[in-house]
Amino acid sequence: MNSRNLELRVFQQSYSAKSAPCRSLLQTAAITLALLATVLAWGPATGLAKEKKPVSKTLSGTVFDDRGNPIVGAAIELSDVQTGKVLDEYSQQDGTYQFADLSFDHDYKVKASYKGKSAEERSVSSLDSRSRPVVNFTIPKGK
Repeated sequence: MNSRNLELRVFQQSYSAKSAPCRSLLQTAAITLALLATVLAWGPATGLAKEKKPVSKTLSGTVFDDRGNPIVGAAIELSDVQTGKVLDEYSQQDGTYQFADLSFDHDYKVKASYKGKSAEERSVSSLDSRSRPVVNFTIPKGK
């Protein structure tokens, strides 16, 4: 081996030894960036993104008799405490009712009646932050 080849070999070995930490650092940075990109791309799909808050409430429930059977055709009255507006609804085949598009910052009174009998009036507060509060009623049978 002549001196020129020996110098070239020593240079290559020293260059490789000096650049190995840099190469390792670059590989680590590249892997970190790839993982970060993956997390950012999958974040919204896995629920990491902030969910939009609903703009209105939907009040629903079921009207039962005192034996736990659903009542069909019970009258449900919803009153907006702030505006005085009154909405009426009748319970469906399975005893359910629903009032949609209610304001989050209003208080409501709701009552149910059937054949002259009524359940105790209930309140839905503006402090209740649920977007789908449920209010069930039991109307006792008359004698």
